[in-house]
Amino acid sequence: MRLGSITLMATGIGAALALAGCGEPDAATANPLVGNLEGDAALIASAQTISDAIGGCVKAADAVVESKVVGLQSGAVVMLGCSQGGYATTHRLFAVRGSDKLELLSIPDFGADGWFATTQASMAEIDAGTEMLTTFRKAADDGRCGSEGSYHWDGKQFVLQELRWQDCAAADRKGPPFPVMWPTQVGAVVD
Repeated sequence: MRLGSITLMATGIGAALALAGCGEPDAATANPLVGNLEGDAALIASAQTISDAIGGCVKAADAVVESKVVGLQSGAVVMLGCSQGGYATTHRLFAVRGSDKLELLSIPDFGADGWFATTQASMAEIDAGTEMLTTFRKAADDGRCGSEGSYHWDGKQFVLQELRWQDCAAADRKGPPFPVMWPTQVGAVVD
């Protein structure tokens, strides 16, 4: 799986109608924190249709993880509520930039087996003002191992700024912040 984004056409509901309801943000007048609820619902429904076709994002009927649309300077991001576990929630992220396409985004993460790309962001939060996505993937319920990431929106995708990771097998596990995995220190010795 490559890092970046996967472009998918919205089917069934029609993303063109959804985008007309939401409108493309005008940086001069739009408040990215206030959305058009009717347009947001249509975008979320379109993202759900795509996600259902892909599979792997099953939300239990009693889950309280919510979907939302976050307005950014150059479009919006649909945060589709995907799953809720005993100690974490995940969202699928879709980019919307004023066309008839929703783009499923993937982000890099790190685990015991190394680097991987994921289309599900764990404990995701987007700050519309700074256009930063933060994630926290707990690998155990006590939160003392897993990964923490920060990503900046470049207008097309979220670009990794920093990733921290702690192995659950480490004898001296401590809670966040975890050791830095990216960016690596210049001149560091690598096995």
